[in-house]
Amino acid sequence: MGRRITVAEMAPHIHSFSPNENKVKKLTDWLVNWIKISLETGNIKPYDLLPLKGDLACHIGVSQGTVQNAYRLAEDLGVVESKQRIGTFIKAPSFKVQKLTSKRELAIEIIKKYLYDNGYKEGDKIVSIREFARVSGIANTTLITAISSLVSQGILEKKDNSFIIKALDFDIEQVETKTLVEKIAVSIKKLIKDLKPGQKLPSNTEFAKHFDVSVKTIHDAIKLLSKEGILHTKRGRYGTCVSDEHTEPYNYEKIEQKIRQFICENSQVGDKLPSIKEFSQLYNTSEKTIKRALDNLSEDGYLTFTRGRYGGTFVMDIPQSANEAYKWLAINSEYVIPD
Repeated sequence: MGRRITVAEMAPHIHSFSPNENKVKKLTDWLVNWIKISLETGNIKPYDLLPLKGDLACHIGVSQGTVQNAYRLAEDLGVVESKQRIGTFIKAPSFKVQKLTSKRELAIEIIKKYLYDNGYKEGDKIVSIREFARVSGIANTTLITAISSLVSQGILEKKDNSFIIKALDFDIEQVETKTLVEKIAVSIKKLIKDLKPGQKLPSNTEFAKHFDVSVKTIHDAIKLLSKEGILHTKRGRYGTCVSDEHTEPYNYEKIEQKIRQFICENSQVGDKLPSIKEFSQLYNTSEKTIKRALDNLSEDGYLTFTRGRYGGTFVMDIPQSANEAYKWLAINSEYVIPD
């Protein structure tokens, strides 16, 4: 990483905002423009770190949340990148970013479509984050960032512990519903189309350097292709290989398919599944294997786990392509249980 940019270097700053002005948008536009000019003049370099959010917020006179949302929007534009425990740094301008739909962007459009389809009006209280997460299959953390963005856009406002419709004068954008992981998976599929069954792929680290993404993104993309039956990952020195019809899946993968089938045939969104112990007895396998299969289904958005007296494993979505529209049916207002 490069050096830490100081707030003093970032003059001229935005010193004032009009009452109805969108602070996040104005701050983002200024930040992106400042980075562009500073790179051209050589005052900053790629991989230099932006000031800490708290420092910049204090200097400009806005909340730390406003600066955080501005950093996130700048990241969506491909200008900066955030790394946990490191900070937000300037991206190299030579890196050509294709338009990627982040999970937050998708969540924003899903929320807006939900408000539009269900006839919400200004002043109406929306369902809680917990309930929306339960019926939509979107993670709580993603919903929180999406709702924060909608608040900064003036569409929602927080009142007590709820969110109220402030304005409905927005357009429903036709965003491309592919996340970074999905797009990388498509790119990997194109790269390996001429490889023979059983042929070994480059390492995840090599793929990460090639696509300029994290190793975690490559790992998740490989996992998607493995679920499609295109790749097969083996432990140790074998690595990831192109699948063929003779590739034998691991036991937890077999169990995962059985649980998928169980859900398709016996469950609806919101239903509680049998316990790990009950599944273990049903499929005559270890509880550890069952847990790994359930964890995979949870990562894919089909299941969620809750603790407590009434906790357990609950169905968030039906793992079958023909039922993708079912998720939208499930967030119809008549299915939502009010707090």
